Amino acid sequence: MNIRAGIMFVLLGFQVLAAAQNGNEKWVGWSTQEGVSGAFYYEIQLSEQAGKLSGTAISRSPDGQHSARFSIAAVWQNGQLMLQEFEQTSPAQPRWCLKMARLQLLTRPDSLVLEGVWTADRCRPGNIRMAIRNDQKERAPLIGQWTGHLSQSDRSYGFFYQMELQADGTGTSYIVSEGSGGSARHQLTWQQDSTGTIQISEREVLEKTDPKWKWCIKNARLLLRREALRWVLEGDWSGMLEGHLTAKGACAPGTVFLEQPILPDTVAIASQEQAEQYKTEQGRQINVNHVLEVARSEIRIQIWDNGVVDGDMATLFLNGKKILGRYKVMKSKYSIPVKLSAENNVLVLHAESLGSVPPNTIAVSVFDGVKEQTIVLCSNLKESGAVLIRTFQIK
Repeated sequence: MNIRAGIMFVLLGFQVLAAAQNGNEKWVGWSTQEGVSGAFYYEIQLSEQAGKLSGTAISRSPDGQHSARFSIAAVWQNGQLMLQEFEQTSPAQPRWCLKMARLQLLTRPDSLVLEGVWTADRCRPGNIRMAIRNDQKERAPLIGQWTGHLSQSDRSYGFFYQMELQADGTGTSYIVSEGSGGSARHQLTWQQDSTGTIQISEREVLEKTDPKWKWCIKNARLLLRREALRWVLEGDWSGMLEGHLTAKGACAPGTVFLEQPILPDTVAIASQEQAEQYKTEQGRQINVNHVLEVARSEIRIQIWDNGVVDGDMATLFLNGKKILGRYKVMKSKYSIPVKLSAENNVLVLHAESLGSVPPNTIAVSVFDGVKEQTIVLCSNLKESGAVLIRTFQIK
């Protein structure tokens, strides 16, 4: 970095920091509590009036079934945000802990982070971590590839699901069944309505591995949201079997979860270096389609076949090093304790075989002692699915 560029970066950092300390921003993240399993969703919205910061906080239980809203007051002191929930505005019952927190402001190339410890009267303490991106007001990049999974209410397993959206309102979807059917690619159209909802309409099946299998032609309503390191599209779908137009051909409905990673330049460069080395050694391309953040470097990775066990055999690479070799994926979970050696870590699913139902898809969970996060990775003999695992530390 030359001197002029370095000065520009520092000035930009001060501008972003000043904007954050003036309030008028939404911080999103999680909180934990001693003795309680899992992490609570937690967000605050602050605004400034007459030099004072006030706003609202929302907390949601780890299972997503319960939530509460609070009125809050805050003040900046020496790079720390002193935060106090002083009233629970909803629901009337049950009453939640009114938290008081001292949160340290940390700067990263792509985001600002608030993290620290909270306490409350007659409650066990815990931790809070929230973030906003430096460029959080940018438009969501709807165009491009979205990767995730799809569920169906009459199935005990999920489907790997991927969409490629084009600027002209068309696109394709790709689905892999862990039961019968194999895989298929659909043609679709999409549009965003005045409420911001994304409407997805599959039109026809372009290709499929099992000519006799009838796929659902799906319609989905997806909501868009921004998280620290990814965009997320999530919602419900319904549909009809191929060739059916009446209610008799209706498919059991389900849900869709898709994500598009946001990789800071430093992470993208490091990932590209690993991808080039992997391609040289293995002759395959890496697709980093998922991003997970973990609270500590000691984690537990588990893998299993979340559908029908069909003989998938896989190898796992972490930062270019093999941590599991030629493992035949089973229904039961196989656990691998790992100590991460870097802030940004790339876990690659290398397919050794595709089983009886190509491609190779496995469920992967990452547990950091605070929460467990689960994704579905998909690989074939030309491309390997991967996830970026990024560490942070509570000060």
